[in-house]
Amino acid sequence: MAFSLFRKREDTFDYVIERTCRNCGQVFQGRFCNRCGERVIDREDRSFSKMAESILNAFTFLEGKFWRSFKMMLVSPGQLSANIRDGVQVPYMKLVGLFFVANFFYFLFPAFDSYNSTLYTQMNSLTLGNHSMRVTQVVEEHLRQKNISFEEFAREYTDKSTNLSKLFIVVLVFALAFVLFVLNFSRGNYFFEHVLFAFEFYSFQLLFIAVALANAFRLIVSGMATIGWNLAFLLSDSVFSTVTFAVLSYFVYRGLRSFFGQKC
Repeated sequence: MAFSLFRKREDTFDYVIERTCRNCGQVFQGRFCNRCGERVIDREDRSFSKMAESILNAFTFLEGKFWRSFKMMLVSPGQLSANIRDGVQVPYMKLVGLFFVANFFYFLFPAFDSYNSTLYTQMNSLTLGNHSMRVTQVVEEHLRQKNISFEEFAREYTDKSTNLSKLFIVVLVFALAFVLFVLNFSRGNYFFEHVLFAFEFYSFQLLFIAVALANAFRLIVSGMATIGWNLAFLLSDSVFSTVTFAVLSYFVYRGLRSFFGQKC
């Protein structure tokens, strides 16, 4: 049922008069063309109230699909992509759309810079395998060769890394799909089916891990700090990476069982 904050007005549209469709040229009666389905736009449709009502309807429609899809990923990993693969698509958001919504929230609420590491993080916080030490050496050598200041290089790095990180996440989707396709080649599944699961996996990873869980950890640490409890270790790379690995391992295990177990 459409959502409306506005009082329902009397329908004054003339359903009898013949009109010519502006899209296909068909002569028809009523509000919609009987050939192509194009809708007749009248004066009332251009009013502010009608525009606001349309926006609210679209938002509540998509909001319902979004929460239904997100809940499905949480409760039953792999079921969302399995349902969409099997033709049950109307109740849910398209997985591509869900993935880009997840990207939007990730860059809007960046608790951690997992896919968009700042130059400071690269040079100071990634101690595993002496990564930060090597990055610092590369940066210092680059500054000497180009004869530019660190501040100038930092701005250039930030601009490029932000754009590349968005592309990188998309590449990861198809990389995961390819790996799954190779590992499950004997099952005879199409590559497209693995792309669906990969979109669900990274949508879950971005929405639940990188946005919801990461920001929840930050809120807990901040809240406990106000009463004198130091829980900053929860935000350390070792702790959060361990939690992330455990959650994603569970998602993959359950997800692949659901996805391939229901293949007809």
